[in-house]
Amino acid sequence: MNRRAVSLSLLLFGSGFCALLYQTVWLRQFRLIFGASTAASAAVVAIFMAGLGIGGIVIGKRVERSRNPLAVYGGLEIGVAISAGLTPLLFFAIRAAYLAMGGSFGMPGFLIAPIRLALATLVLAIPTILMGGTLPAVARAAESDDDAERSSVAVLYGMNTLGAVAGTLVSTFYLLEHFGNRFTLIGAALLNAFVGLTALLMARTSLPHEETADKTPALPSAVINERFIYTAAAVVGFAFLLMELVWYRLLTPLLGGTTFTFGLILAVALLGIGSGSFFYSIGRRQRATVAGFAICCALEALFLAVPLALGDRIAVLALLLRNLGGIGFHGYVIGWSVIAALAIFPAAFLSGLQFPLLISLLGTGRERVAQQVGRAYAWNTAGAIAGSLAGGFGLLPLLKAPGVWRAVVVVLALLAIAAAVVARRGRIATFAFSILSVAMLFAAGPTAFWRHTPIGAGRADQSNTSPNKLRDIEATRRRKTVWEADGIESSVSVADDEGYAFIVNGKGDGHARLDAGTQVMGGVLAGLLHPAPRRAVVIGLGTGTTAGWLGALPTMEHVDVVEIEPAIVHVAEM
Repeated sequence: MNRRAVSLSLLLFGSGFCALLYQTVWLRQFRLIFGASTAASAAVVAIFMAGLGIGGIVIGKRVERSRNPLAVYGGLEIGVAISAGLTPLLFFAIRAAYLAMGGSFGMPGFLIAPIRLALATLVLAIPTILMGGTLPAVARAAESDDDAERSSVAVLYGMNTLGAVAGTLVSTFYLLEHFGNRFTLIGAALLNAFVGLTALLMARTSLPHEETADKTPALPSAVINERFIYTAAAVVGFAFLLMELVWYRLLTPLLGGTTFTFGLILAVALLGIGSGSFFYSIGRRQRATVAGFAICCALEALFLAVPLALGDRIAVLALLLRNLGGIGFHGYVIGWSVIAALAIFPAAFLSGLQFPLLISLLGTGRERVAQQVGRAYAWNTAGAIAGSLAGGFGLLPLLKAPGVWRAVVVVLALLAIAAAVVARRGRIATFAFSILSVAMLFAAGPTAFWRHTPIGAGRADQSNTSPNKLRDIEATRRRKTVWEADGIESSVSVADDEGYAFIVNGKGDGHARLDAGTQVMGGVLAGLLHPAPRRAVVIGLGTGTTAGWLGALPTMEHVDVVEIEPAIVHVAEM
């Protein structure tokens, strides 16, 4: 690894830090306009990631012809800073346009998604396309012709990801709380501009790379397997984003459904990716092989299967770690971090090895590095978009979160076997790890105790954590759960506990008998205060008790109910 790559990696750390600040703020702003539903968030995430992929392909190809790619990188970062800094003005404009068209409830249903996509594109297209070109540009600037294993790309990718980890943690635990969305975004834009100006200064004070006639030729296997490599990049992107949805869904009952939880899960995932990429950069001393990629995928499948096989033991650990809250909020964060690291970090570490390994498979040294990084990044991003959409709108409701978890393990195991067949090497190790990971899928996995006990909400019994008491708590929760489902937005269950209670993401949100007084009077009281109520709206269907009693009022003509999770309709019917 050359010194130039090390110095440029510091710039990419700042770039990754800013990118996660932008993404966090943009998602929060769009939620204020489009709503907090999965469909609304998916539209924003799809545009964000599509912009990165387009930028990787288009700019990566163009920067390949530049004699000073570092200057191109600096210009891209300044362009990101300016376009991102202008997004608050665009948010005002699209908010006015969206409301003028009637908003989510005033326009035909078939128009909502296209309009959201169009408005999100107006805000995000320019900055995200420019962001997508930064890694190919700086990879072109940092790589040297004698870097056969392309370790410079690995350190750049790793440093960029670690910057994203820092951005996630700082925004989640400090910046957004103290400065809000607008000033956080402006601060990120200023830092981004500083990164771009620094890159331009470095480009002026250093000599551009000269093209050499004697370049290290790419190995024949890289050319033969190029289509397979890009396909593999898409598959691993698909699997990892799909698994992120599973982590969010399954860890929420254990860690709590707060912004701190979501930020921590993302940070641990990115930390694993960044650490894996760094490990590749310091551990590789020869050209990557397809057999090595096969073993990497098989190990990732195995490390995903292990926490699934541990099942409710992880939930028990989460319950025991809640006692760390006695030392304050930091104690809770420590406990959350342990659980998130156990479930996420090992597989994310292996995922971090995959991208630089694939880049190394595509070629050696500096030859076509920008174009190949851009294409691999685009394919990986396309797979991630597909995984996000497939998980949120189809696979999670259909297979439930544990079923999707098992499906991801199978996908990675099959990819590993396919890679081993292509490589014609490493088959024994790949087959062994793959078979072991699939065998572990027959374990019970997360049961109702993990999924529907309010551990993260702090409502689980922590007074007695003896082994017998814990076994009793587990068995009781499983026995009392009479129905469960994974919806588009949440995990929902019904427990028969002295009457039916419905539970959302592990937290009880209503009891047919014990909460009857609140549920009935919550609606009837408003009706009693009004002389002749005719129309009413209830936000949250729940057990349906509030809406039902409002509808029973003598003068009531129409009651509307707004519910974000379709699966809860079945709860009200029970």
